[in-house]
Amino acid sequence: MVERVQRLSNAMMSIPGVRTASVNKHDVSELTISDLSLPPYADLPLAVLRRSEGGLPCELLIAIEFELDGGTAGLLALEFLSWWVRDAARGGAPMQLRSLALPPLEQQFGQTLRFQIDWFHSDPEQDIERLLTAVDALAADLEASLEHYAIERQIKAGAARAAHTTDTRFLARVRGLFAG
Repeated sequence: MVERVQRLSNAMMSIPGVRTASVNKHDVSELTISDLSLPPYADLPLAVLRRSEGGLPCELLIAIEFELDGGTAGLLALEFLSWWVRDAARGGAPMQLRSLALPPLEQQFGQTLRFQIDWFHSDPEQDIERLLTAVDALAADLEASLEHYAIERQIKAGAARAAHTTDTRFLARVRGLFAG
């Protein structure tokens, strides 16, 4: 994997409660509305692509897919990442966070939940170096936020508190979200 892409994956994996993380690139520039109903495109951000009637010219989707531990640390990681994506989007970054899962068939129900950060990159020149520089900047921003807010410490402390507390609203939220 390219070092700058690996940096983004490593930043995600450094968050306590994140069990897996991968970074993938999808060329969505030539997708049409009719393509979106096909199985290979099921995990793409369908609502966004339908609003723009398919992919925009010269547009790539950088998908940061991740899974969480099924406890307090995972919920706190999701809360942090939800804020981080929202804050970046408020600042103009074309990104969003979505949840993904397979159909609720008995043998898989409760086992397929994962999340994806969708980050759209558009470059008429399709310069790979420009893309890698942008991915590196995204990784640097995530690392800076993790450090600034001491997320590792906060998640570990929150998980420890939840493990020793039995009567809090937070613990009830955790149990409700991850009950199987």
